[in-house]
Amino acid sequence: MKDLNILQKGVLTLAKKDHNIKNIIDKYGFPNDKPLNGGFRTLLRMILGQQISVKVADSIWSKIESLRPINEKNILNLPDKTLNDIGLSRQKISYAKDLANKIISKDLVLNDLKKLSSDKAHNKLISVKGIGDWTAEIYRLFVLCDLNSFPKGDIAVQEGARIYFNLKDRPKPNELIELVKSWKPLQGAGALVMWQIYRLEVREGISSNFYE
Repeated sequence: MKDLNILQKGVLTLAKKDHNIKNIIDKYGFPNDKPLNGGFRTLLRMILGQQISVKVADSIWSKIESLRPINEKNILNLPDKTLNDIGLSRQKISYAKDLANKIISKDLVLNDLKKLSSDKAHNKLISVKGIGDWTAEIYRLFVLCDLNSFPKGDIAVQEGARIYFNLKDRPKPNELIELVKSWKPLQGAGALVMWQIYRLEVREGISSNFYE
């Protein structure tokens, strides 16, 4: 395969080590995920999109963009009422402003995260109000391209894993971590494959059992 991005190269490497992953790719297709540009906007959008549908998150984001350019100073200067009126909860307003404050004060320097170990980068991210393990893991995987970052709490990853491992019930985060131990140090690449299963099996509803 030519012109693969770093995430896809990780998937290809994992597929060479694990024939079940290769079988999944043969059946469901190769994931087309791409790395994301990092920075305040990306991380803010991840935070604001937590626990709401993609459609609602996109609507809120477009409304914020219509107010003024999205950067740290502008978010801090926007009145809470204005942000609340376009759909942000008081809690998420506090998260957005805490993130902006931490970046302005240089308590969080996003460009420095790639220089840190996975654990240190993760801990730095979750020190921000409103950033939990899931957001930190997603940022590490798609922005820092940390191919061992595994969003174990992601429902789509869990559902993809349920199908992949032929389980009756969706695995809990601690159970999932045990199941994917053999994928280290490419657990994040495995997550991309689990998302691919979810996209096609659950969203598009194709009938497939790669154990057949």
